[in-house]
Amino acid sequence: MINNNKIFSLVLTGIISLTIAIGIGRFSYTPILPFMLEELELTKTQGGLIASSNFFGYLLGSLIPILPIFPNKIRNLFLFSIIICVFTFFLMGLAQTLNLFILLRFIHGVFSAFVLILGTSIILPHIQELGKIFLSTAHFSGVGLGMVLSSLLVSLLGTYNFNWSELWIAIGILSVLLSSQIFKFIPHEKKLSNISISKVHKSKIGFTFISVSYCLYGFGYVGFGTFISTMARTTPNLEITEPYVWLVVGLCGIPSVFFWNWFGEKIGNDISLFLSCSIMGGGILISGYYNTIFGIIFSCILFGITFVPITSMCLLEGQKRFNGSFIVSTAILTSCFSIGQIIGPYLAGFISDKTGSFNIAMNVSAFTLFFGSFLMLSPKRFKFFKYNP
Repeated sequence: MINNNKIFSLVLTGIISLTIAIGIGRFSYTPILPFMLEELELTKTQGGLIASSNFFGYLLGSLIPILPIFPNKIRNLFLFSIIICVFTFFLMGLAQTLNLFILLRFIHGVFSAFVLILGTSIILPHIQELGKIFLSTAHFSGVGLGMVLSSLLVSLLGTYNFNWSELWIAIGILSVLLSSQIFKFIPHEKKLSNISISKVHKSKIGFTFISVSYCLYGFGYVGFGTFISTMARTTPNLEITEPYVWLVVGLCGIPSVFFWNWFGEKIGNDISLFLSCSIMGGGILISGYYNTIFGIIFSCILFGITFVPITSMCLLEGQKRFNGSFIVSTAILTSCFSIGQIIGPYLAGFISDKTGSFNIAMNVSAFTLFFGSFLMLSPKRFKFFKYNP
């Protein structure tokens, strides 16, 4: 019973961490963006640039833990990162210029990467020690939970004519309320055990493939992930779906982590990655061709059931293929992911401004995901790579 309570507390703490840093911190920008574009008269290119700055910060934040000067005691830095993430939400509500938006989203990006990498590095060893390997990535469901909470809050306040700045302040208050769980229950760091991971899976080529595919995934998912609410708001006959599209994505994202990880154990984690990435590409492709209520909701469902699990499965697949510490493999993969994220929103916004439509941008994203899905397959499944590289 004590172990069950401890496991529940660990998982919930991890979930809330990613709820604040990623689910709310990164993805509340999606439902708030239409308000900012309209009320501040920003272009879609500028909206994409603000998003890209967050991902550039995420890139740097994922690289810093690799440096030899990075502290071994990471618990305090993790907690400090939570504080900074929450603080930037309030400052976003007070900022008035494009440059300040870019700076604040950049700062959030750095510390949200710390939360993901350090939080996973703190919580995962404790879960392994308690013998609950199947819960290793349960905390990633916090991304979907954060999306649901922020989407509901923004939609509710939007119906009462709250402006864009008040929406950011409300997001900050919500995050403060949630953070008490983290400060009360986050454990001290413990060394990660690699006993369950066979040496035979280590492969430089395999790790290179998963790194490149994760970069392509970052590029492919983020255009849809940044602009779907704006697409719903600005496309004729889809306006009614704006309050719900991001909510649908988040609701589908919460249980999907558990399903895909279970499915990956049955058929192979890399095959599970291939299928989920392909399904996401199909969903985004649908959004570009079928500008109907059914089309956009179906796209959101396919996007929601795949995008969070791909992140958790890629990190686990990287751990299997990388001959080194988990924190380093996570940092490298997150860096590759961030490169794709930096380019994606700006390019999607630029293409949409130039063409007057999101269709071409969504097509580019979809075909990038289709290509990247093949690279997620383990090279050792093919005869050419049967040797041990």
